[in-house]
Amino acid sequence: MEQVIGFLPGVSGHTFDILYDLHFTEERVIAVLIQHPADVPNTVSWTSVYIFGNWSSKRKEQTERGQLTRESRRNLQNMTPDELMATRRNNFEIRYSAITSVEIKRQLFQTQLRFHMAEPSGDRYTRAFGLPREQVPEARRLLELALKAKIKEP
Repeated sequence: MEQVIGFLPGVSGHTFDILYDLHFTEERVIAVLIQHPADVPNTVSWTSVYIFGNWSSKRKEQTERGQLTRESRRNLQNMTPDELMATRRNNFEIRYSAITSVEIKRQLFQTQLRFHMAEPSGDRYTRAFGLPREQVPEARRLLELALKAKIKEP
């Protein structure tokens, strides 16, 4: 039976306010959507905060997001990999067999965890996640554990 061997919490997806928890198993990486702007209704835009000084509403929204994130993680704790995949329709998996290489790329303002993949049809693409700097050692450890032969050195 497939087991989760580790996870990276709170990596950013397409934008900084979309967060995933990456669960590394023996066969795949499961990206579980943990926070999305649509999770909290009536979000306050940065423009309104800047122009109108609506800081208290923004703080309340951030508190609500934090509570939803903690509750989601608590609910996911003892789930199997297949159950993790089924929790939200925006969750997805990256099969190790599809990965051609993986790298941790440091840029000026952000560090990214990049999975380079190839489909059986020959199409190639990359999935990138924003990685907080303090998570780089754990990311390296998990890559060494799960994908050692596919790590691309800088």
